[in-house]
Amino acid sequence: MRKAWGLIFLLPLASALYALWSQGPTTRWAEPVQASPSALQEVYARAHPAVLRIDGPEGGRGTGFFYAPGLVLTAYHVVAEGGPFTLVLANRSRAEARLLGFAEPLDLAVLATEAKAPALLSLETNRRLQVGEALLHIGNGRGQFIAPRFGRVTRLEVSPSAFLPQGLVETSLPLSPGDSGGPLLDAEGKVVGVAVAIGQTEEGFRSFFTPLHGRGGVLAALEGGERTYWPYLGLRGPRALTPELARELGLPPGGVLVGEVVPGGAAHRAGLRGTESGGVPDVILEVEGTPVNTFEDLLREVRKRQVGDRVRLSVRRGSEVFQVEALLGPFPGR
Repeated sequence: MRKAWGLIFLLPLASALYALWSQGPTTRWAEPVQASPSALQEVYARAHPAVLRIDGPEGGRGTGFFYAPGLVLTAYHVVAEGGPFTLVLANRSRAEARLLGFAEPLDLAVLATEAKAPALLSLETNRRLQVGEALLHIGNGRGQFIAPRFGRVTRLEVSPSAFLPQGLVETSLPLSPGDSGGPLLDAEGKVVGVAVAIGQTEEGFRSFFTPLHGRGGVLAALEGGERTYWPYLGLRGPRALTPELARELGLPPGGVLVGEVVPGGAAHRAGLRGTESGGVPDVILEVEGTPVNTFEDLLREVRKRQVGDRVRLSVRRGSEVFQVEALLGPFPGR
């Protein structure tokens, strides 16, 4: 078993930190002959005018970039908390932007702006990446403005956590909070992905991005205003019912303790009881017949579905075990 990963979304003053376990053999990679740092420096010189910083009401949120006139691509979690959004362009001028479309399960979002783009980056949606391939990232981490970072692809199609998009690309790029939403560019200067997370692994520090390969249709839908959410039960603070916690509450161990039920969410509409009820919260034992024993188990099963799907939950309330059906929706309030 590999050692725990610590993962963090690339937001300034990061909003979430997740530790997890990943099983399976370690994939090693060899240093290939690829684009030299000088070649990627030339890519940076051409590309960086298209990159920008995204500010919210509280200050810097992350990074984005122009890829078409009036359109900026970024990571959804950079803009998920709402606007207004201000773009700080490469020449330090400022412009307003609005959220056009997003795909929360991919952590991608498109902003629309009246600002004139200093440059445009081309998107690579047709070519599949190779392990060992050299990459450039441009972003706003470490308090630097549209700065370059260099690294290589270390693994493809990784899904390190149920909290993150699945099918990410892992790299050795030394990214940091503030780099979220920045472009990953290949030796040809084309954008192959959008930065979303960083983490410490057994092999060392790694960063992760959502690849654009095969996602031309997704981007077209976002430009048309499509908004796709993860499905949620609407719970805050669910946690594993460990043997120690079970003894404290006088319950059999196993399952996921509900925590707080968010008003208006799927769990609330299904009649689940949480800490707000004043008694012992309900315990979720199964989702569609699959046992769940950690919050991540629960999240993974729920995220196999879509908003609007109904899921059958097996629930323990005290000594009683019963079935309920929940209609999944976006997180309440979004």
